[in-house]
Amino acid sequence: MKSNKTPQSLTRIKSVSTRSTGISKRVYTISELINLTGMTRKQVAYWAEIKLLNPTLRDPRAPIGRPASFYSAKEVVKALVICDLRGAGFSPRQVQQVARNLEEHGIKLDESEDYLVTDGNSVYYASSDTEAFDILKHNRQMFLLVPIHEQVEKLRRAA
Repeated sequence: MKSNKTPQSLTRIKSVSTRSTGISKRVYTISELINLTGMTRKQVAYWAEIKLLNPTLRDPRAPIGRPASFYSAKEVVKALVICDLRGAGFSPRQVQQVARNLEEHGIKLDESEDYLVTDGNSVYYASSDTEAFDILKHNRQMFLLVPIHEQVEKLRRAA
């Protein structure tokens, strides 16, 4: 599935850090997850079924009507990123590939202050102000980012 956005326009996918906010130890119910992400219960169940999103804790003895599954901040951040990628037009299979490639590179979304960027065709992980790589299609292919503001600053200092 392709995005309606033109390939020339890049969309920044949200960057969230739970380390700096102190929420990394909190757990969230399915209802809270749904409220935060806009997902449906059916989506939560499907993503759990395909192992894209996993509850951190389950209470098999929870009475009917009480929360039985709980999600860590890491899983909530993952869900938010998944929702952004799905909103940009990526299929669940493509989102799974992005998740696998991020994990392969040891990138933890709940601790990252970096960015995922998309052009509607692929997803790029910006690991610094000067480097990025295609995390969906060519997860080892590096790109060079030239921070123009730094070049302008060099010119200002030289003037």
